[in-house]
Amino acid sequence: MAAPLTPRLAMLDDAADIARVHVASWRTTYSGLLPDRYLDAMDARDYEESWARTIRDPFRRSVVFVAEEAGRVAGFASCGQERDGDARYDGELYAIYLLREAQRRGHGRALVEAAAAALALRGMTSMVVWVLRGNAPARAFYERLGGTYLRERPLDMGLDIVVPEVAYFWSDTAALRR
Repeated sequence: MAAPLTPRLAMLDDAADIARVHVASWRTTYSGLLPDRYLDAMDARDYEESWARTIRDPFRRSVVFVAEEAGRVAGFASCGQERDGDARYDGELYAIYLLREAQRRGHGRALVEAAAAALALRGMTSMVVWVLRGNAPARAFYERLGGTYLRERPLDMGLDIVVPEVAYFWSDTAALRR
């Protein structure tokens, strides 16, 4: 296994690739967890402008990183200030997705480490991530990285789709920020 490249900050030109990875990874990761009709209706074009807005946000409310393989975006992560008002953590890993063929190569760990470091630079040294309760591989990944189970809540996806999600948190991300 070759060492993964260090994730880099996303640029505006990456928005279409991030949207492509977003949709492709949802379709493989959430098959069986979300209805096929929901996953089939996803279109990368619908996500491209949203990712472009996030990347070019003048207030930099989110930081977005990409992981590349063979010169192509194979995964991404975004992070920023927590959104729940929970005093136990101040940072949040909003999203992290990898194409199936890029998984188990160290990219996920590298993206989490980059996010933790970016949050620490903003003074946020604790972090939470939300994951679908049924996503056992992702839950095991966060547990291997030292995340502690925090709680569960329902996630309303719209279209009468409600699924349970669970939170993992790190009270101190120092071990992730090597």
